[in-house]
Amino acid sequence: MTGLGRDTWCADVLRPGRLVTGQTLLAQACYRRLITPRGALRGGDEEGAYGLDVAGYAGALGDAAALALPAAVENELLKDDRVASVRVEATRSVNAGAETLTLTIDVVPADESEEFRLTLGIDEGVLSVIGGLP
Repeated sequence: MTGLGRDTWCADVLRPGRLVTGQTLLAQACYRRLITPRGALRGGDEEGAYGLDVAGYAGALGDAAALALPAAVENELLKDDRVASVRVEATRSVNAGAETLTLTIDVVPADESEEFRLTLGIDEGVLSVIGGLP
């Protein structure tokens, strides 16, 4: 495999005319997998198995979610053949009764380019990017 491809810029918003490549492309693809509810894409079996609505775990925050979510994220991201390996750490914190779950995701691209980190937070049912997407 050579390179990670090229596509239209699309993290939260599609930006026609703006292309993205390399780690930014792969980081955006990983992020989109984690914000897309499974079964939301139409098509065949592959599309039906695409996605993991990480924000959906917000209602189930707690020790069980913090333990189960890293494996689910890892399994979802490894479906992309541009990803060689993934390490996921979930950190749960409670501040003034509000729970927050932070996911630190280290991705090793299959093309042997440099590893990158994507950091996401789930707070009050909202998934936000803390770091890793330009």
